Amino acid sequence: MESSKKVDEVLKDLIEFTTFCFDYSAANSISKNFRIMLFPSFKSWTKIMLYPAIHETALTKVFSKLKTIGSGVLAGWLWGGRFMPSPHFYNFVKSFTNSIGCAIVAKTQGVKAFLYGNDLLLASFEKALPPVSKGKPVAVLDSEDYMAIGIGIALFELREIEMLLKSGKMLTPIVKNVFDLGMHIRDEEFFY
Repeated sequence: MESSKKVDEVLKDLIEFTTFCFDYSAANSISKNFRIMLFPSFKSWTKIMLYPAIHETALTKVFSKLKTIGSGVLAGWLWGGRFMPSPHFYNFVKSFTNSIGCAIVAKTQGVKAFLYGNDLLLASFEKALPPVSKGKPVAVLDSEDYMAIGIGIALFELREIEMLLKSGKMLTPIVKNVFDLGMHIRDEEFFY
């Protein structure tokens, strides 16, 4: 597990993401009611796990005695030195707030392709839930139930996506796939 300074930095990033993409009340609820622990993971990724604050003492004792690979909600990872949220975290926060953003809603064919590890193409774009910014993490949502199926990096600003739509460049990737729920099946090593 990581130093308390590193944990504090990651928690700050997680709260900033939650405030930016959802709302202050969701970020405040997480800050007051949950804690995070960091666990080494796949390649150079570090898992960020979110757990209820009321269990902090008990979990700290257990984690100090056992080799633990994680506990709680998978909030995301440190990826390339930056916080990358997980679809699990996105769905968790969405379950207790009415404000959602930082997301691209995908059509059915795009959901299937994204779950197979592909980037999301403009042809599969249904709509955006702002804010969406080029180079920032976005959740890819299934248009059927608005559940996050993965996380990617937005390759364009919203105005640029609108211009691509008008010009008919439908095979242009608009979200770079970083993690999708299909990885649970395709790459079991990722979770150890």
